[in-house]
Amino acid sequence: MQQLDDRQTFLLPRPVWVNDIDVTNCISCNATFGPLRRRHHCRHCGNIFCHECSSKSVPLPQLGYGSKPVRVCKGCFEVAYLVTYVIDDDHGLSTQIHGTRGLLELIEKDNEHDLQKVVMYGGIDALIWLCRSSTSVQIHYLATTILAILAEKESIRPVIITKWALPPLLHLIEFYVYYDTNTKKKKNLKQQQPIVEDDTPPEQEVILEIVINCTHVFYQLSRAGILSQSNIIDDGVLFTLLTLAAYDPAVERQLQVQQQEAIMENGNRSIDRQQSQEDEEEQEEVERNETDLRVEEEEGQEQGQGQELAEQIKDRIRIIQSLASKAISAISASVSNQPSIIELIRGTDKFAYLLRSTNGEVRKYMAKTIAYLSLRNDKYKPALLGGDVARALVSIIALLPQLDENDEDDDDDEQRQQDLNYYLSRNDVDEEQYNPINPSAISHACCALANFATNYESQSNLISQPHLLKYICNVPTALQGHTEVHRHVARCLANFALYGENSSVMLNYSLGNDNDGNHNNNNTNTRHAYNILPTLLAMGQSANSTPDIQRHIVRAIDNLSSQVSDGERWRYLFNNAHEFIIRILEESQDPDTLKRAQSIHDKSDKIGGNDSGASTSLPITNGEEKLINKNDNGDNSHNDHYNDETTSTTTTTTTTKKKNKKKNKKKNNVNNNTPDQQQQETEDSC
Repeated sequence: MQQLDDRQTFLLPRPVWVNDIDVTNCISCNATFGPLRRRHHCRHCGNIFCHECSSKSVPLPQLGYGSKPVRVCKGCFEVAYLVTYVIDDDHGLSTQIHGTRGLLELIEKDNEHDLQKVVMYGGIDALIWLCRSSTSVQIHYLATTILAILAEKESIRPVIITKWALPPLLHLIEFYVYYDTNTKKKKNLKQQQPIVEDDTPPEQEVILEIVINCTHVFYQLSRAGILSQSNIIDDGVLFTLLTLAAYDPAVERQLQVQQQEAIMENGNRSIDRQQSQEDEEEQEEVERNETDLRVEEEEGQEQGQGQELAEQIKDRIRIIQSLASKAISAISASVSNQPSIIELIRGTDKFAYLLRSTNGEVRKYMAKTIAYLSLRNDKYKPALLGGDVARALVSIIALLPQLDENDEDDDDDEQRQQDLNYYLSRNDVDEEQYNPINPSAISHACCALANFATNYESQSNLISQPHLLKYICNVPTALQGHTEVHRHVARCLANFALYGENSSVMLNYSLGNDNDGNHNNNNTNTRHAYNILPTLLAMGQSANSTPDIQRHIVRAIDNLSSQVSDGERWRYLFNNAHEFIIRILEESQDPDTLKRAQSIHDKSDKIGGNDSGASTSLPITNGEEKLINKNDNGDNSHNDHYNDETTSTTTTTTTTKKKNKKKNKKKNNVNNNTPDQQQQETEDSC
């Protein structure tokens, strides 16, 4: 392993000795000093003790005393000799392993006094020195395990940073992430460092444990919010975490190697059996058959062990990915870090790739990261959605089971497959790879969509995504009991409704200047319309509806209704919402909600001419979806792949009346854990 620098000598500053005249009693046993009880300084801590309390001695090369044993007190002895063993590279690797393992056992006792002594007397310094200078995989495993445990202690986290631990840990991650592919580096390592080690290569599980330990340290530091912007950006912490969140070594290649070795071994056994057949007697045939059966059983056991090992490796890889994505989310929560993070990932596909991960935890925390970054950075929102991020973000909600009446239609299934291929940038997407769906990931994704919808350029990018409104409206149907998800969906739709050009798309009616002949015009952008009113009313009338959800629903209806001036069309679109608005006026206590509801009611009397509140005979179109073509001077972007689609109307629905058999089957794929309570919410502009 290439060294970071030439600082191979481990040396700590000596403690300041306590003055003899300032101490009259032994600090340990409180015995009074006199002519028969002399004072003795502990070379390790500098305090004064009697002979009985400082009779032990140990070499302290870390304090510059060389290899000769010197006096230490009983309290310092254990940590002193362990640290001495840890840094003792003159007596071989076994001595260092003994010292490091001893420190691990001491740390695992979780005694606050012992932890304090480890920090004060060079224990952390020694561990960091090992990470920087040692080439032993076992040493790296023990040292990083200790640091991972210490990183969970709130009082010790700042010490890890001030002791300059981050660069060695980053270097270890880089080395072991590319360990298998960097064979030349390993050969040079053995030539440069003639330390006695095992000739056998380290097992993959140990390597992954080292990476897990290092990642855990960064997660704890990120979670505590003590990483500086210099640590995050300049030192490369964020870049390393992004790499780890996408970390996926070639497990299959290792399995293939194991299988090939097993095949070769089986072949050799078969050859031996064939050669021995000619010389064996017929009476040995039974024994031979028994041997073959035993060999087959052993081979079957080896295959089972290989599969179990592969699953363990995959579990460790998922842990690494999850810890890294959690750390990224924690770093992104700090407002001061957000501009630098956005600039770092601008123009890359890192976020898009992670949002499409088959690891549900990675999708969850990356969606949460996007929600954090989109909260207060209005000028950065278009850049944050750049590249494939918009598509990848929508893919999280597009993967939800579609609980529609018409989902057995072959055309709908084909269209959904095309959508998933588009959003996930893959062909023949297997939805089983992304199950179970985590409601928290859906909640974070909807929160991010709502945040982006407050920016004109960002919402134009999103609204042009294929069947976006359909997938948004499917969320509350698929997750009926999740109030937080419903709140973000209502907020998202209300924010999209702020823009007049979205009204026809969100209410699913053709624009006055549209005609059937302009759908194939290359100068128009094709957008998929979907009537969101049934979804809004269903959420508002749900038993789980809260005043906050109702406030956003009324916002959405008010914003949409303000774009319709024709009385007949107004009655056709908003008549079913009249009873809901009346109930809001009677029950709501929120001034803003009441003001908006009264505005809608006044428009109903003035434009709609509905003074009785009774339903008209015109049924509102319930979730009918079609393509809307509109010239917008290039403000709305759209992928060319979907410009070539047919312009025929595809009818779908989001009503609560579902086919029970299909619904129950698909709902089994949804994880019913309560979603994380999102605190972030953009300011709602009217």
